[in-house]
Amino acid sequence: MSTQDNSNVQDAGKLASEVGEVIANRNGTHGDPIENHDHIADLWNAYLGVRSGSNNGNSRVLRRPLRGDEVADMMILLKLSRKHVGGMDTDHYRDSIGYAAIASLYVPEGHDNAAEAQE
Repeated sequence: MSTQDNSNVQDAGKLASEVGEVIANRNGTHGDPIENHDHIADLWNAYLGVRSGSNNGNSRVLRRPLRGDEVADMMILLKLSRKHVGGMDTDHYRDSIGYAAIASLYVPEGHDNAAEAQE
């Protein structure tokens, strides 16, 4: 690919645009993404038996409740696992982009390192 040919960049931009539409559409069926991921975190914490301040001697157990942004991060890992086990599928990347976008909603205002790096 030459430096003049930006078709891959355009394809990536198109995919990102499609993901934005999917997130907007799924808001009606999945609910608010932050509320949804916080709820998933609550369910995963209950399933995993995670308690605030728990100390059962196992250093591999999370010692605090999961956060919604961590749920989004782990969903990205799930999609990557599906890619590695099940094979290549654009849907895995589309969903990963969507989960990354949801995780970005948790970034406190004014903490955009990428924007600061461009200044």
